[in-house]
Amino acid sequence: MPLLLVGVSHYQASPEQLMMLSRAEREIGQLLADHCDDQFEGMVLLTTCNRFEVYLDANTFHGAVGLVLAAITKAVPEISSQLLDSFYSHSGPGVIEHLFRVAAGLESMVVGEPEIVGQVRTALAAANGQLSSKLRRAFEGALATSKAISTQTELRQVGSSLAAVGLDLAQDTLPPWSATRALILGTGQYAGTVVAELSRRNCSQMAVYSATGMAEAFAATHPVTPVSDLATTLTQADLLVAASGHGQAKVDANALNNAATKVVLDLSGGADLTGELAVPVIGLAEIGEHTPPACRESVAKAEEMLNSAVAGFLQDELGRGAAPAVTAMRSYIKKIIDDEVARAKAEYPPEVAQAVEKALHRATGAMLHHPSITAVELARIGRLNEYSNALNTIFGILVEA
Repeated sequence: MPLLLVGVSHYQASPEQLMMLSRAEREIGQLLADHCDDQFEGMVLLTTCNRFEVYLDANTFHGAVGLVLAAITKAVPEISSQLLDSFYSHSGPGVIEHLFRVAAGLESMVVGEPEIVGQVRTALAAANGQLSSKLRRAFEGALATSKAISTQTELRQVGSSLAAVGLDLAQDTLPPWSATRALILGTGQYAGTVVAELSRRNCSQMAVYSATGMAEAFAATHPVTPVSDLATTLTQADLLVAASGHGQAKVDANALNNAATKVVLDLSGGADLTGELAVPVIGLAEIGEHTPPACRESVAKAEEMLNSAVAGFLQDELGRGAAPAVTAMRSYIKKIIDDEVARAKAEYPPEVAQAVEKALHRATGAMLHHPSITAVELARIGRLNEYSNALNTIFGILVEA
């Protein structure tokens, strides 16, 4: 049975819902651990501000998915059925591709964000007691790929570049940055990136609003002022940055058109805005048109490296399927060699018997090398059954699944 993934991310859930799942991570993990022996061989829980995911080395697909959702429902009784229905599930190669993309930062709200690789590493370490060899290989492969992409591309600069390009496009409509009053909707990664970019431009009048009550916590680690009255703050802001991306902080066009806002930087894909806006709006499409070629090249190179790494990992995993056939063949030959060595020790002096034993083992290693390589190659292209059938037909060797 291939690896299984059940999860939800910032594309389906709000920050508040993800926080709710994060707080219940320990209880969910314990509930699942009770079934670790009979339903699956191992598990890893990956919890970040952007996602809640359970990776399983499961014996069944539907049974394991049911167990995960049941554990979540029990640990988080207030969870909505609508959110449960939005959980995604992957099996087989799709799990590997998704995990590798997550670790590389290609599935993050801010592309290339560096924090995710540490979170993946932490999840792997935390699962040590319930980790199968298959899951360990997958996570270590994802971490190695992430490191390669980080060192060979400029992917980590893409997220901040998008915010920088958006602010560059907005600056002609605004007062000098030192006099600009900015209001930021949301407290996620894009919000943090925007604050950093505004700070570099010497913008010191920054307010943040969160419909989920996270503004105070965000302000504790960023140079911003938390606000709770969105309507009033809108009347005072020159720049509105929509960055929640979950529709939790909806701004109505009527309220915005009557405010002091001169331009809107929409990093939410429209999720935070409703109605026809009279003020200029700079969205992701326009930002993308002005993104430096180096950023696009970094993303393209990262995608290419990731696809190659996933393909190589899957090929190696298929090759591991040859292990039972190779083991059976080596056991068969080993018994023959052991019998001959025992006979030599009984018939010849010790020094002669040792020479015979060494010669037989050396010949065996050379003789088995090519058949072992062939078994791995056939396993990678899905033809291992031909190899197993040949062993059975020629030598009478039965390869166990």
